[in-house]
Amino acid sequence: MNEVKLYAPVRSWLEKILKEHYRRMNVHVFDSHNIKLSRLIIDLGLQSLFPQFNAWDVKIDVTGIISNEKKGYLALVECKIKQLTLRDVGQLLGYSIVVNPILSLLTSPVAPSDPLTTLLKDYGRLDVLEYGPNRRYIRIAKWDVARNEVMPSSILPPGRLL
Repeated sequence: MNEVKLYAPVRSWLEKILKEHYRRMNVHVFDSHNIKLSRLIIDLGLQSLFPQFNAWDVKIDVTGIISNEKKGYLALVECKIKQLTLRDVGQLLGYSIVVNPILSLLTSPVAPSDPLTTLLKDYGRLDVLEYGPNRRYIRIAKWDVARNEVMPSSILPPGRLL
């Protein structure tokens, strides 16, 4: 499987869950792997909702934008086709610290590596997933290729995505 083939189903899934959660806001989700987040914000004319946009020199696989006239929020998803490792967490953690999204998700059709699972579950080191002033956490989840959705039982740390 090619990583790019995950973007369309992940985009559709993310759009669905964001629209369910943010019913009174505009929700748009993009396969954004080939465009910098700052450029996407400019192209959509949403600079006023994201004052720090010009510093977001990152490319995210799938980006959700939730907005109304006064507020804007972002959801970031990085997709991998291999076992997720601490290196993958580090990449998304950097993006999340800079952008401070309402959702930051790392997903793969393959379960996370044993060392990453051990670090998070056995040693309780959820601090390596933490970003933002509101104690938000990167979520790690296995992608179900057959159902085209995140497997809820696989979410680390456990709980709801939003």
